Amino acid sequence: MRAIFLFALLFLVSTGVQAGEPETPSAGKEKGAALSKPVASVNGIEIRWSDLQKAMEERIPETGHRNLSQRRLAEIQTEELNKLIGQEILFQEAQRLKIKVKPESVEAEMRKIESRFPSEEKYRQALKTQGLTLEDIRSGVERYLAIKQMTDQEVRSKINISDDQMKRYYDGHQEQFKRPPQIRLRILLIRVDPSGLKADWDKARQKAQELADRARKGEDFAKLVREDSDDTELKAKGGDTGLLHQGRLPYAELEGVAYDRDVGSISDPVQTLYGFVVFKVEEKQPAQRMAFDDLNKDLLRKEMQESATDAKLKEWMDGLRAKAEIKIY
Repeated sequence: MRAIFLFALLFLVSTGVQAGEPETPSAGKEKGAALSKPVASVNGIEIRWSDLQKAMEERIPETGHRNLSQRRLAEIQTEELNKLIGQEILFQEAQRLKIKVKPESVEAEMRKIESRFPSEEKYRQALKTQGLTLEDIRSGVERYLAIKQMTDQEVRSKINISDDQMKRYYDGHQEQFKRPPQIRLRILLIRVDPSGLKADWDKARQKAQELADRARKGEDFAKLVREDSDDTELKAKGGDTGLLHQGRLPYAELEGVAYDRDVGSISDPVQTLYGFVVFKVEEKQPAQRMAFDDLNKDLLRKEMQESATDAKLKEWMDGLRAKAEIKIY
């Protein structure tokens, strides 16, 4: 068995890996002999060191190995070997179930892989660098599609989330369906060049304070924004942000001061990276539980389906692994 990693070539595209210095004939033979040795087997089918090396090169580029401790490298090697064992177990199960992959599906996937390269020449250079042939890639694609087709058929297609299941989940996980507190502000900005002199910042602060005082005396805040604010995006809306969750305010410096103020109150100038902001609190809404009918049912169904599929796949895979004869050398 020769495991082929479909994304090893795409890794070459993104990193620009080139072929190394040529090896001497004797060194090449020794290296080839070492890489051809089995590192594990599944029901008598060998996984070779070359397969594990390709997995490691995909996980962490060879140039980065020196930045990892030997202990961490050993952990990663074990993780990648377990993945290879899992892939072989799944492929053997696909063969047992007589899963047939359509040739046109294989060719479509082959075209997708080649399309990620700027030219056919670059594609073939990458194949040569990895020591692969087109047939190796085709074999890997067939294995990948067979496993995908099988898991879709045996697991994913059998999981359907009903409305009743969603309602039970909703009832049992109330904390997940709380809408966080929201606030609506009107914002007025007096802009200052971040590299400006202290005098520029003092002048902007004074202007912002004067505008805050005028608003407190009864002038329309939205009108002041349209006349004096330097925030062009909010200016046309009279500074109205709309209702926003915590963490979504347009100026991060307001997060610690806006939510504690009363509705209708007007702030003193708050210094931000862009200048001084004066804001008015227009509306506040406390945290509240979302009604089941208001949920995005499609999104909830998708999330529950993915969670259930992952759990079922693990259970199914654990069962296949328990029945397999696995040897690690």
